[in-house]
Amino acid sequence: MTNIFTKYKKQCIILGIVLAVVIFAIYLWAMFLPGRWHADAFLYQQDDGSFVGADSYAKYQMTVKPADYGTDITFSVNDKIKHYQIKYDDDDMNRHVEVLENGNVICNGKALDTGNDYIVFDDESGASDAISVRAGNEIPTEDELFPGSTRLYNWSVSEKNDTRGNPYMIILILLFGIILFLDIKFPMLFWILEHRLEVDGGEPSDWYLFGQKVGRVIMVIGIFVCMIMTFAIH
Repeated sequence: MTNIFTKYKKQCIILGIVLAVVIFAIYLWAMFLPGRWHADAFLYQQDDGSFVGADSYAKYQMTVKPADYGTDITFSVNDKIKHYQIKYDDDDMNRHVEVLENGNVICNGKALDTGNDYIVFDDESGASDAISVRAGNEIPTEDELFPGSTRLYNWSVSEKNDTRGNPYMIILILLFGIILFLDIKFPMLFWILEHRLEVDGGEPSDWYLFGQKVGRVIMVIGIFVCMIMTFAIH
């Protein structure tokens, strides 16, 4: 393998660059796919405007349509379907919210603006379904997999979709990528920056060169870990 790389070094470098560009392009495409988050499940937006996704518990499908009183949302968990009516007035300073599930009122309260989104509190109980406690590895019931009033309201009033990946991870990927590129393009750069002011001339030791190779491998692994974490954190 080493002999092949030495013989076709230029071709291998070009192939590696092309492969890296293709992988990064696919990564960016996947990261910016539009949709809506439902807990840890990402519901991808379809061409017809509906949303489809899945997690380890179930398959989900959702349609969101504007209505005179607010928004209509149809949500399915596997084969079970529920219809929601989210009633609100954009001009209402108190942000009164009424949520109906299959025609029955499940929440009558107000939406509190937290800056990034809203939390709906029920007037009667004073509680919010945005705050929930689950024990250990307890598996949610099918009804618990349906969205609560807070999530339904946020979907209703927000026209902005989420993205599949966390774009902030690109910063770390670019940082690792730049360091890796500089280390490969200018192998002596970091050694010079570290030692040139201390010694006149000299060459890096075998241990330094070995550590440099290990560092490059770690950088590559770090890039792939960040790419994976992009889709695990939201």
